[in-house]
Amino acid sequence: MKSFVFILWLLMGDGRQQVLLTQHLDDQATCLAAAKVLVDKHAARGEKVRYLCHEVVPEVGDVDENGNPIEPELPAK
Repeated sequence: MKSFVFILWLLMGDGRQQVLLTQHLDDQATCLAAAKVLVDKHAARGEKVRYLCHEVVPEVGDVDENGNPIEPELPAK
């Protein structure tokens, strides 16, 4: 199961940011290795980027479109 999301942003000179990549990876070590390669690649071009390796927590049970838990309906009496 892919348990980390890797997000890479390009930082522009006018303060804006643009998402360059989102990718799901197996673990934090793989995510950090991918980040190093891409940060170095963009730095070699003179571009500034930032990244995030974030652990994905799977939902348990039913959730609505906003990610809020849905309580099970109680049986009719």
